[in-house]
Amino acid sequence: MAAIISRCMLILCCVAVTNTIQAASEPLDNHFIKPYRTVYQTNYDFFLPIQGTAIRELSQQEDGQWLLSLRIDASVVSLTETSLFAWKNEQPKPQAYSFKQQSIGKDRNQQLEFDWDEKLVHHKTDKAPGNFPIPEDTYDKLTYQLKIRQALQAGDELSVYSVADKRKLKQYGFNIIGSVELDTPMGKLDTLQIKRDRGADSKRETTFWLAKDWDYLLVKIHQKEKGKSYEIMMVEGELDGRSIKGH
Repeated sequence: MAAIISRCMLILCCVAVTNTIQAASEPLDNHFIKPYRTVYQTNYDFFLPIQGTAIRELSQQEDGQWLLSLRIDASVVSLTETSLFAWKNEQPKPQAYSFKQQSIGKDRNQQLEFDWDEKLVHHKTDKAPGNFPIPEDTYDKLTYQLKIRQALQAGDELSVYSVADKRKLKQYGFNIIGSVELDTPMGKLDTLQIKRDRGADSKRETTFWLAKDWDYLLVKIHQKEKGKSYEIMMVEGELDGRSIKGH
C-alpha cells in the first residue's frame, strides 16, 4: 500500500505548475510566475479511508531563484518534495530537485542536480548514483507543472514534456477534456479538466482540474488504479497576496 500511496502523492506533483540561475537584481521577464500557497485535503480509498493535508508553496529566494515545495502529512506517510529553479524566457529551468518520503515499511529518497553546461542530470537515489543526458527543455517532477500553467495562460497548446524522473528521462503527455464548474470550500470555481495521457494499456487514470481565473492553479486531482482511488481538493489558497475565492 505504501508504494501505491507514494505514486499517488507524486501526482500532486500532476499539476498545478517553475530554470539557469537568475540574479536577484534581474527583473522577471514576464507575468506568468507569481508566488502562491495552496492547502488541500487529501483522501485515500484503499482498504480503509485515509485523510491528510497537503500544502504547495511557491516563493522567490533572496538570490532571485524560485523554490516550489510540496508537503504532505497523513496517518501512514509524510512527504516533502522541493524544486529550486530559475525562470527565464518563459521557461522554468530546474537546478536541484529533492524528494523524501517516510511511510510504513519503506522510506524513499531522491536528489537530482541539473548541469546545463554539460546537458546532464546527476541523480542520487536509493540505489547507485549516476547521470543521464537531457535536452534543453527538460523539467523535474514539479517544474513541468509550472510550464503547463504558463502554456495555458499564454493560450498555447499543451505539448509532451521531457521530465527527469528518478534515473532516466520520461515523456509526459496530457489531453484537455473541457471546462467544468467545481464546488469547493472557496465557492464555485471555473476549471479546466485535463487528463494525463498514460497510453491505452495503462492501469492508472489521472484527472485534474485547474482554476481558470487563478492562473490555472491546481484545484482537484482524482486518480484510480486497481480498484483504489486517491483525491485531493483545495480548501484554501493565496495567489500573489490575493485570497482565492469562487463565485
